[in-house]
Amino acid sequence: MTGNDASLLQLKAPAALDAEVSPPGSKSLTNRALLLAALARGRTRLSGLLLADDTQSMRTCLERLGVSIRERDPTTLEVDGCGGTFAPPTGDGPLYAGSAGTVARFLAAVLAAQSAGTREAVELDASPQMRARPMGQLLDALREQGAEIRCLEAEGHLPIAIGPNSPLRGGEVAFSRPASSQIVSAMLLAAGLSEEPMRVILREGTPARPYVEMTIRLLVHFGGFARWESGTVIAVEPRELMARDYAVEPDASSASYFLGLAAIHGGEVAIRGLGSHSLQGDAAFCRVLERMGADVEQTETITRVRGSGRLRGIEVDMGEMPDMALTLAVAALFAEGSTAIRGVEVLRHHETDRIAAATRELRKLGATVEERVDGLLIEPPNAGLKLGVSIDTYDDHRVAMAFSMVGDVAIRDPGCVAKTFPDYFGELERLGMVATTPDRVGP
Repeated sequence: MTGNDASLLQLKAPAALDAEVSPPGSKSLTNRALLLAALARGRTRLSGLLLADDTQSMRTCLERLGVSIRERDPTTLEVDGCGGTFAPPTGDGPLYAGSAGTVARFLAAVLAAQSAGTREAVELDASPQMRARPMGQLLDALREQGAEIRCLEAEGHLPIAIGPNSPLRGGEVAFSRPASSQIVSAMLLAAGLSEEPMRVILREGTPARPYVEMTIRLLVHFGGFARWESGTVIAVEPRELMARDYAVEPDASSASYFLGLAAIHGGEVAIRGLGSHSLQGDAAFCRVLERMGADVEQTETITRVRGSGRLRGIEVDMGEMPDMALTLAVAALFAEGSTAIRGVEVLRHHETDRIAAATRELRKLGATVEERVDGLLIEPPNAGLKLGVSIDTYDDHRVAMAFSMVGDVAIRDPGCVAKTFPDYFGELERLGMVATTPDRVGP
């Protein structure tokens, strides 16, 4: 069951859990690996890939740019790379990124760094949701490097027309605090195609630094060169990328909801294939649950969380893993004492303003919430949760998945999880959390 066939899905709290859950492949790794394999010379075999809306958007755009992609099984693809230069887009209309920030930002940067095999401009568009997300810092940096980019409607936002371009010049590119780590990653991907080495300077650091680290590791895997010169400077040298087979890890962000269920409701959940050696910063979220009182075991290849029967509120900077802030916010409902989440202002520029959305939904459930510029202060309800309410999801997969952990709620528009985890509610059904007969749903 995917939840895609209903606008409202009634859930119930799980019985004591004893489960090993297999989340799909990482979205972040899948889209980086697809793009780098497409730019490389030779044939790459990618396995363990995520099949979801965001990754399908990347695949479709790459195929329109002349990249041959063959399916060996549902999560394994063979990609024949283009050797650094895409063909002119086939088909009518602009390339379409859907609601995927990784597609919109990464492709914009890579297309700006090459001619795309034509003297014609290439247009890139996206969903209304992605059109509203910031692109200006990236577009300005690319323009400073010599790229020709026109915003076709609002400046700093999609849709855009890219080119005709020559390779980026290289040299220094400086950012004040980027609106998203994807802006930094996009610049690194483009820098690998520049004429000269590039130094990307992060004057005030970057949100979600582990995602930048992930980009560097994937670039190096495919034969590129990128390294930290200091805590705020990344050096990139232009090099031809070469095909390298790659196996994608389970998605750590998706895993967090199942680990959170164990911490909240008791029992045990294990995620195999996701451990301390993960490239994903969100794999460390189990340590946040440990601080709240859950029992945690993490080896190089498995993460296991056991509910201890009691959680406590904590104060934590989630700037290194902002996508986990909503998971923590829902766990905070079940803790003793307040929980303060800071360092996640970047969440105001995602699929929705996640700080504002979390504030509204947490209050529905009876919590006292102070909304801050960069986070939340959450006081769990003294009289117990208001169960049976319906949760608005704002067309945001993370809102839907995080608030499902409550159990006795109804999720509006559950199909929004197709962005990154189409079978999420099928997994909850296997855990006994999908109610067969919905109870009364409150406002």
